[in-house]
Amino acid sequence: MIMKSDGDYPNDKDKYSIGMKAFGGVIFYLDKTKKHGLVVSTENVGGSWMTYPWGCYGLSINDAEGIDVGTGRLNTNAIINACDEKETAASACVNYQSEGFSDWFLPSLEELELIAENLGFDDEFSSVIEFDNSNYLSSTQLSNEKHKINYAWSVNLIDGYTMSSNKSNKQKIRAVRAF
Repeated sequence: MIMKSDGDYPNDKDKYSIGMKAFGGVIFYLDKTKKHGLVVSTENVGGSWMTYPWGCYGLSINDAEGIDVGTGRLNTNAIINACDEKETAASACVNYQSEGFSDWFLPSLEELELIAENLGFDDEFSSVIEFDNSNYLSSTQLSNEKHKINYAWSVNLIDGYTMSSNKSNKQKIRAVRAF
C-alpha cells in the first residue's frame, strides 16, 4: 500500500535527477523516460546501529536470485513468502515506513551496486544519505547450487565492494522503493 504524506514532492513538470531527495528517499536510478525510478531510504532501517540477518540459513529460496535492477521487490516477496523467520532483512524493509510511504523492499544486488556507484562514492551526497563504512545486505541469494542455501550478496556502499555473506550474519540494510 502506498501512502503519501503532504511533504514536499516534485510534480510532473519537475526534472528528476540522481541524488535528488524525493518520494521518501534519495533517487539513485532513473529509467529512460526520467519519470520513474528508484529511491533509497535516507537512513539505515532500524537506526544506525541496527543489523539484520538475511535469514533462512540452509534454505534455498526459489525466485530470490534476481540480480538485475527491478528484481529487488520480487526477491523480497519470495523471501517473505518462503522464510518463516521473524526479524529478517526482507521483513524489516517490508515493514519500514518513511515520509508516508510504506511500499519499501530490500534491494537486489545491482540495485545496491547502483546505490554505491551513484551515491556512495560521491561526497556531494554524503550529508543527505550517510552510509556507514560496512556491508549492506541485498535481497539476492547466490545462484550457485552448492552455496545458495547459505549465502547472499552484500555491498559496501562507501567503496562499492561486493561480497558473499553468510545468511545468518547480521548486517545493515537500506530500504528501496519505486516511483
